[in-house]
Amino acid sequence: MLIAEVERLSGLSRDTIRYYERIGLLAPAPRASNGYRAYEPHTLVVLSFIRSAQQIGFSLDQVRAALPHLRHPPQRCEDLLTALRLKREDIVQQIASEQVRLQQVDKLLARWGPLPQ
Repeated sequence: MLIAEVERLSGLSRDTIRYYERIGLLAPAPRASNGYRAYEPHTLVVLSFIRSAQQIGFSLDQVRAALPHLRHPPQRCEDLLTALRLKREDIVQQIASEQVRLQQVDKLLARWGPLPQ
């Protein structure tokens, strides 16, 4: 698979894909006889994981630690599961905190003006 197809299927720019190669998150793609990178389909699994992990707040170093467990068949990674559980707890705590802040804002609005619709 050429980088243009990986770019299209992953939704990531070729600069991002090359950056992930440069920092070791992606194994360097072998080169075809014409010099073009030839990515394997598993690259899309890795890129999807990286993107999802970043969206929920994992650092690239945390992502790097989990990558060896993405090969087929996937291995159960207790460290990754623990990190995901901790991230979930963190998000639940942030939501609760934001709900308290929202209630405080609503109280102030109720005191000094109408609530937004």
